[in-house]
Amino acid sequence: MLCHTGLVWSSVVDGRLLTFELVGVNNQNFVMRDQQTGTWWQQVTGEALVGPLQGKRLEPVVFDEVSLQIWQGENPGSLVFEPIPGHADDYMDEDWDDGMNYPVPAGITPDGEWEPRRLIVGIEAGEISKAYPMDVLQAQTPVTDQVGDVPVLIAVAGDGRSVRAFDRRVNDLMLEMYAKPDVSPPVFIDAQTGSEWNFAGVATSGELAGAELQRVVPLKDYWFDWKNYHPDTFVYLGGQ
Repeated sequence: MLCHTGLVWSSVVDGRLLTFELVGVNNQNFVMRDQQTGTWWQQVTGEALVGPLQGKRLEPVVFDEVSLQIWQGENPGSLVFEPIPGHADDYMDEDWDDGMNYPVPAGITPDGEWEPRRLIVGIEAGEISKAYPMDVLQAQTPVTDQVGDVPVLIAVAGDGRSVRAFDRRVNDLMLEMYAKPDVSPPVFIDAQTGSEWNFAGVATSGELAGAELQRVVPLKDYWFDWKNYHPDTFVYLGGQ
């Protein structure tokens, strides 16, 4: 697997295991080079830009971006990556991006009322994409919506940063979901059966107990970056 800034890609291409290194930044987005062929790859799209594998794409891997507390609550036996002894100061602080004020590259500042560095959650379904402002998701969790032909459920935990998305179809039902108040991590109730669902997308009680929602990959990104690589993206306007 290859992990970079909120994205996880499979590092196997055409049956060949590749290893990557960072070689530069294009429009404030990582460019990587594989050591086996010298091909350059764009981080946000997984596309091979230049080199022998030009035109190939890395396969996305479903991943989580949640707090350690949530992760360990669901996976109590998991290991935790720790800094290499003696190199802890080489790692970025947890709030490394809070003070970023780099200018957005000229020519890719999107039109509209959203600030270029507004944090969004991007969802893709086939050729269709949609952007959801993170602050709106925090205020309205959970959000049920449609991206292409996929009915989605998007939820943010009480920490304001842990986010997950699901396909909200189970059997022949398209579920409408509501959050139980004052519960963290979130617990949801579907309107169709009254079943309760945890933040992992598993029904823990009710008629659908044991059922599991299929994960949809949510990508946290800045609006200008998402728009640059998804020029035809739809946007979520908070239910308006």
